[in-house]
Amino acid sequence: MENDSTAPFLLGGSSCGVLLLHGFTSTPQSVRYVGHRLHARSGATVMAPLLAGHGTTPEDFAQTGFRDWLKSAEDALEALSARCTTICVAGLSLGGTIALNLSIRRGDLVDRVATINGSTGLYSPQQMKAFFDGCTGDFQPGIGSDIKNPGYKETCYDRIPNAVTQERYVLVTATGQMLPLLDKPLLILQSRTDHVVSPENGKRIEGAVASRSITFCWLENSYHVATLDNDRDLIVQELTNFLTAE
Repeated sequence: MENDSTAPFLLGGSSCGVLLLHGFTSTPQSVRYVGHRLHARSGATVMAPLLAGHGTTPEDFAQTGFRDWLKSAEDALEALSARCTTICVAGLSLGGTIALNLSIRRGDLVDRVATINGSTGLYSPQQMKAFFDGCTGDFQPGIGSDIKNPGYKETCYDRIPNAVTQERYVLVTATGQMLPLLDKPLLILQSRTDHVVSPENGKRIEGAVASRSITFCWLENSYHVATLDNDRDLIVQELTNFLTAE
């Protein structure tokens, strides 16, 4: 099945390119369905890389940090820009955070940006307490597969190295502080119920950026991994519309 593989993928199409980024501890499996459907509906070229340290073992993951994850995404962005004349960077969860980050730091290559349950450093008190409670060992329990639909499962690590959890906090918090520098057309897709990233992040993004064109869409029937959940086709529709919006 096209939505089962954890491998990166490239779907050749038009001169409009979409860089589609998976989330923390996950793989391109989590965005494969949306990527294939978006390609079929819009004709866009869609690229989904595998971020450094992902798709192997938690021990490998522990040897990486936010600089490595950003480099993976930035290398893919440069490769896609060599094929396409316009670029939309989109991502789920940490992939959404990285999409925001690249749209600010590499605005020369990015025309549009879309975030799906992206984090900007707003966490619930319970999540922060769990972070400190889990710092006594080398690993914390995994946070993947927060999906409302019981028929779908995310392929991700079941353990998270504490070292990379700290790297994630640096990346999401710093990106949140840079949001006023973002001036690209922006699509925000936010699950109303999310057990991993606080839904407040969506409104924080909307209120902080300098973008003149912002589309905000609540996902009412999905949890965090919305690209594999009940609203996955709505996400495809919103992304397709966003690519052609004035």
